[in-house]
Amino acid sequence: MLTGWVIAACAGGALAQAPSPPADAAPASQGGALPASPPQTSQPPTPAEPAAWHTVTGPEKSFTADLPAPPRYTTTEMKTGTGSLYTVHQYLLEQDDAAYIVQTATYPEDINIANPRTNLQGGLDNLAKSMEGAKWTSVDWVTHQGLTATDAVGTRSGHAIRSFSVMRGRQVFTLIYAGGPGTARSADVNRFVASLRVGP
Repeated sequence: MLTGWVIAACAGGALAQAPSPPADAAPASQGGALPASPPQTSQPPTPAEPAAWHTVTGPEKSFTADLPAPPRYTTTEMKTGTGSLYTVHQYLLEQDDAAYIVQTATYPEDINIANPRTNLQGGLDNLAKSMEGAKWTSVDWVTHQGLTATDAVGTRSGHAIRSFSVMRGRQVFTLIYAGGPGTARSADVNRFVASLRVGP
């Protein structure tokens, strides 16, 4: 699964194998007969409706983000270097050979947040340890809703990885995508990243 590496993205992890094909794949025909073809029509095919995306709202309306389908929600207790506990809220969607993850946490008082860029860089450095070459291919420092943010792209075990993180006070919001090679800046991933709205 792609998600093994990103489950604890705030603290690192290891990317496991890619997910299996969907269980609802069409079974092979029995008796050698082929399924009937749809009847031919003289009308041109109508374009497919764009898939409706699902909006996730974080704890206490701290954020919203759009994903291609409803994700699975979990929480994980984490510890700081000094032993303080905090909770990571995670929204995970595995779809075909891709994973979309939204994580948020509120850092405890023993974490120095005076310089958000330092905190965000620490998260990038931690994740980079398991990337190919132990580094990101690109890291862009951007502003998101007036807040310091980072948009990083890299590769892990042949998978494209994209991490977008922003901090507001003690809260950190991270969107992570893992998928096929060359997909980190695809239209769907750009839509996912652009959808993040941090609450007031």
